[in-house]
Amino acid sequence: MTQQPWPQRFFVEFSPEPEPASPVQFTDDPAIILFFISWAYSAEMGGTHELALAASHLRRQLKVDLKPVYQYADRNVDTPQDRMELERSWQPAADLARAATEIAEHWEHPDDTLAPLIEGYQHLAPRLRELAAMCEWAVQHAGPEAPAVRVRMSFDLENTEHHAQRPEG
Repeated sequence: MTQQPWPQRFFVEFSPEPEPASPVQFTDDPAIILFFISWAYSAEMGGTHELALAASHLRRQLKVDLKPVYQYADRNVDTPQDRMELERSWQPAADLARAATEIAEHWEHPDDTLAPLIEGYQHLAPRLRELAAMCEWAVQHAGPEAPAVRVRMSFDLENTEHHAQRPEG
């Protein structure tokens, strides 16, 4: 078992959990996804960071549905409201796959407005592609009798421990 070289702060879970586990894993620290979705959410409240502006451009001018990336929660549950937020963050895996893919496409081929906003954040697109691939794999391997596959994105910013990756195979 190899250990990933970054602390696990961003989590992707599926329900039902696919069997076997997805062979698709993040190849680099996925915290950039959390960074982006946090700034994207802040755009709804007037955030002016370049990633907030990029998200606003994606949503308003390029008509990208960002609602699936806004559904995430803190894993540290301290109150009943925290527990409700964590449970409410489940969503259809196919919807998140579509949103992640569409954002990645615009990131890889930005228009003249988006290009300067995402300068220095090119490493987001590969992580979004991996997230979309995880979701697609879970949906494809659920089986025809299985309920619709749901995904939950969550984070733990207090977690600085390194965790072993799943074994290959």
